Amino acid sequence: MSRPWIVVAAVIAVAGLEVAAFLRFREFVLIAAGIPVAIALCCFVWVLLRPERREKELADEMENGPAEMLRHWHARAEMLVDRADGSRADWDRHLRPLLAKEFQLSAGLRVSKNRRALESAGVHLFGAELWRWVDPADSELRDQNTPAPGRAALDEILSRLQRM
Repeated sequence: MSRPWIVVAAVIAVAGLEVAAFLRFREFVLIAAGIPVAIALCCFVWVLLRPERREKELADEMENGPAEMLRHWHARAEMLVDRADGSRADWDRHLRPLLAKEFQLSAGLRVSKNRRALESAGVHLFGAELWRWVDPADSELRDQNTPAPGRAALDEILSRLQRM
């Protein structure tokens, strides 16, 4: 909104007033310096308190608020669900890390601490068939041809995680 030439013109005007006031009217130097400062302060306050600016800020807050976050979350969830019907590489790259992390957090187990305990807990909870789609060690990122297990398997894995 502010243009550089306005600032330059204001500085030149203040300097000119100061020189003129100092050379001719020394007793008015303080007043001559105070008037442009007061005008600048009034303009600053006016810019901050303009109603249309506040309305725009409120609209921006609403746009970036909870509704926008929910839209982003929903779009990401749809994208992840679509990957369940893709290739195994898509599953391994996008879904497996999320499912494995959620399982590890829910079970309180970590791969680095005790791999066998994690595996036996996973087989116990999911069964051997579903565990192979959650197991963080069973990733085949280069396998572009094998299909992923699909939405039904993802739904079953998520429901078992939820019951945990």
